[in-house]
Amino acid sequence: MFLTKGVFVLVLLFLLLSPAAGSIAEAERRFTGCFYGGVKNPIEVFLTETIEISPSFFAQELSFPLIGNREGKNKHLERISPFLLLAAGILAGFNPCLLAVMAFLASIALVHQGRRKEMLKITLGFSAGIFSMYMFAGVGILSVVSFLPEIQGSFTEISILLISTLGFWHIYDAYWLKKHSKSTFRTPEALKNFMSRMGEKNLLMLSFLSGGMFSLVKAPCVGAIYLSLLSILATKTDLTRGAVYMGIYSLGLLLPVIGLGLLLAFGLSPRKVTEFRENWRVEIRLITGFILISLALMMQFRII
Repeated sequence: MFLTKGVFVLVLLFLLLSPAAGSIAEAERRFTGCFYGGVKNPIEVFLTETIEISPSFFAQELSFPLIGNREGKNKHLERISPFLLLAAGILAGFNPCLLAVMAFLASIALVHQGRRKEMLKITLGFSAGIFSMYMFAGVGILSVVSFLPEIQGSFTEISILLISTLGFWHIYDAYWLKKHSKSTFRTPEALKNFMSRMGEKNLLMLSFLSGGMFSLVKAPCVGAIYLSLLSILATKTDLTRGAVYMGIYSLGLLLPVIGLGLLLAFGLSPRKVTEFRENWRVEIRLITGFILISLALMMQFRII
């Protein structure tokens, strides 16, 4: 019985998030208009034939800054608080996947005699790699959507489906972690082997490449909030402002990474980081999952 109710809830949420849900109200309005529009009141005929109101009148008087048209940008571009973007990035930075990789990199730095110097290089290179990849991907996607405005609606719908799917995946991963103590978000062995080959001569470059590769292969784990922000910016701002907003978010994302790297460089044991991640990753997964599903629902019903 519990399983049946759970399946029903999941199906209901999927229907709410589907593209068809957004068009139900419009279809109902058209049907109602066709059904009741056969006979017109004489006063209605007089009003419709003699009074013409310019659409620009309503466009000037009725404007809702948080509700935009998915098919194009608002006349007045959205202004998003930089502090809100920075806070969102910082929250996204407290991610079990990022914590695990930083602890792994710190264990590699322990092999070298100059642990502090090596860990600082790893932190700098890894952070620069993540920032570069996020900015490259974000500006690229924003550019395509900006030059092809006709795909904005499709891009938003696809983003909503991806964000909701990742939200359900995070919740499922929390259940899997609780039951099996093992995550479904796994780091590929190829990436681990690549990072384990870091040496003193090419440590900074390998750290940079590792950060870029991590951003790609671990995108389902760390990139869901990034995708939701990108989808909002694609329909709310222009390319220049969107790039600035992405930079602020990416900087916020890196602040926990840089802070953790400094702590590891100045004596924090990687085992402590691993223990913290093991103790809180179920809760972090659940919170992240519910946040992503909430974002998908608000995007679907054009609240944001």
